[in-house]
Amino acid sequence: MHLSSLLPLGSLFFKHWHTDDTEIGIVVAKALFEIREDGTLKTVKPAPELIMGDVFEGDVANTPLVTEQEIAPGKVATDLTINAIAHAPKGKLAPEWAVSVSIPEKLHYECRVRGPALWTRGLTGWSLSPPEAIAQVPLTYALAYGGAEQGDPDLKNPEVYQLNPAGIGRATARSLEGKANFAAPQIGSVGEFMNTDPTAEMMVHGFGPIAKAWLPRRAYAGTFDSEWEQTRHPKMPEDYDLRFWNAAPHPLQIDPMLDGTETIHLDGMTEGGGRKSLTLPGVKLMLAATGDDVSKNHTMKLDTVHIDIADADASTHRVTCLWRTVVTGPHRFTKGQLQSVKIG
Repeated sequence: MHLSSLLPLGSLFFKHWHTDDTEIGIVVAKALFEIREDGTLKTVKPAPELIMGDVFEGDVANTPLVTEQEIAPGKVATDLTINAIAHAPKGKLAPEWAVSVSIPEKLHYECRVRGPALWTRGLTGWSLSPPEAIAQVPLTYALAYGGAEQGDPDLKNPEVYQLNPAGIGRATARSLEGKANFAAPQIGSVGEFMNTDPTAEMMVHGFGPIAKAWLPRRAYAGTFDSEWEQTRHPKMPEDYDLRFWNAAPHPLQIDPMLDGTETIHLDGMTEGGGRKSLTLPGVKLMLAATGDDVSKNHTMKLDTVHIDIADADASTHRVTCLWRTVVTGPHRFTKGQLQSVKIG
């Protein structure tokens, strides 16, 4: 299918095996927006290119995913992901504070950040130092709970925490048999920060995308074993689940999906630690698909919203929106026109 539009949209059509073993067509469209001072969004031109491969901070095995590739065949909820830095309240140094994202009547997610703190072995056991008072904490999974077992630097084959291989602060009884200090996570919850047991597990808190190889996401991919290769390839495994394509952490997967009119509030993620609010563009995308003897209109779903406000220069802050739709019987259609309809 050849796609066209008068809008500044990046777009792509591709085919994929669906969960019912039928071949379907997927149309994905992408728009990039500048965040104005009043929180409204302004379209950025020219049309953005679709990202075809995952981008990591460094080594794919042990660093966070920065940007998810954008050619997913479908999602069951809207992914909301945020690239940001936590800023201490009123611009003053602080040992700990809250950060959150909320959408009225649809979402509220909050965690806490703190300055660097160190677990230290003493005569009476392990203790955690008071967190250092600081002004900023990058909201990266590298500072959330996880990673390889910490404690004994001579530990052979340290176990890696599969919910967050990029994190810090993961310790077990065997890893603490050696004599060493190790860094505690800087992103967590109030109760977790008060824990006195260095081996206590914590939740993985964060706002960025989860890599496909991390749990729980990879469990939705299905079983790619020899039986699949012999009996089903190239179709998807029988236990394949579309939830595999949702990259946002579970608290930021929004179901029902966003309609594109919502206002999103970000607290503790801008200079001075205050609130930054933005309102989605208030449009829905339509695909008018045509063939020699057939035509059909498809309403596209807003299944991805990515907010990037990490830079100190607010003029660089951007919102990326992705819409997607399924075209059944894709062989029937040769052309697709992308159109927008104002809503809200």
